[in-house]
Amino acid sequence: MLHLPNLEEIEALLLKVPALVDRLEEHDPDFVTALKSWLASAEDTLSNNRMPAASEIAVCRGSLIAVERGDTDDSVVRGRMGARKYREARASHLLRRATDVINGSISSRRAQVDEAGRVMMQVVAAADRLGLIPVDSGSSHTAYLQGVLQAISNRAEFTSLVVHVTGILGETDCLIVLDRSITSVRQ
Repeated sequence: MLHLPNLEEIEALLLKVPALVDRLEEHDPDFVTALKSWLASAEDTLSNNRMPAASEIAVCRGSLIAVERGDTDDSVVRGRMGARKYREARASHLLRRATDVINGSISSRRAQVDEAGRVMMQVVAAADRLGLIPVDSGSSHTAYLQGVLQAISNRAEFTSLVVHVTGILGETDCLIVLDRSITSVRQ
């Protein structure tokens, strides 16, 4: 199971894609190098999270290296396209393919986290209204969150919802989502 901080680390990689596209649009001569670096970073991040999609990203990076070395894809009709335009076109295609692979590999987990977040937000809003969420006393923040979660779980109307969220996220990520929900409700 992909934990929330790891999911967000992977999503942070995707947030770098617009900057890469800007470099392509500006005809930055270092676009291909920047893309190769981004692909290596994505590959490492996915590998560190033991996600098989890392192999597909490695293949994209390998294809980009081959293009840099002058290899041409026989399925693409190059025609009168210059070497630089061809390299940028192939790099753009590989960027799209890599982002599709990454999005595909995390989309189901993102949907689970979003569902758990919506449920937790509703639970926290109701629990706060009932006075079940005290102000943080300044002790260990983790202990505070565990105490709040326990207080909410002890209420019959919230027990099944907390079990549902914990089942989706696991206990550690549940505390993260609880913390974010408390912060959001109290703003």
